[in-house]
Amino acid sequence: MPRSLDLARLRQFEPARDGATVPEPPPAASPERWPSREPVRDGQVSIKAPLDVIERFRRLCHDDRRTYADMLAILMDGHERRA
Repeated sequence: MPRSLDLARLRQFEPARDGATVPEPPPAASPERWPSREPVRDGQVSIKAPLDVIERFRRLCHDDRRTYADMLAILMDGHERRA
């Protein structure tokens, strides 16, 4: 059986009747931003290639400390500049 609602406890959340005001908190150094609600627009590609080509690509990414996506963008940008 649910408990009865205690109205006396709810009264503690009412504003004070004696005119006293609640002090406002000091302003923050910088306002906090809400996280973006935009959906993440990621995709995935599976590429079938000879193992030596895949290892070469992985080594290239590792040596340059890049993610696969970053390196793919760099390679595509370079290809478009030559074309």
